[in-house]
Amino acid sequence: MSKPHRRRDAATRLPIHSFNAAEALEALHTEIVDIEALAHAAGEAVIRLPHTSNPELRRVFARIYTLVSKVALDLNAAVRHGDKLIAELSAHMQRRPAAEPAARRPELGSRRADDE
Repeated sequence: MSKPHRRRDAATRLPIHSFNAAEALEALHTEIVDIEALAHAAGEAVIRLPHTSNPELRRVFARIYTLVSKVALDLNAAVRHGDKLIAELSAHMQRRPAAEPAARRPELGSRRADDE
């Protein structure tokens, strides 16, 4: 059986010769936010599953709900950590000497309102 292919957006692929740490961090953060949204949607889907009187199926339901909830919480923590890293990088870049050429100073892209 072949491995599933992970789709990568052209915007998140960076050529090796023009690696920009700020852009890479921002792209990673955006992907984590997208995965966080999927985890929350999965949690909502699990909550809406019909309840059963079968004890074995209730245990399966509880395991699935626990797993989805844990993933959502961990991703939320990762998003918050990413927010802090981006803020620290932005502050670091603003403290850099003004004599450094602007072409060498990467700027962070604009943040989406839904990233908050």
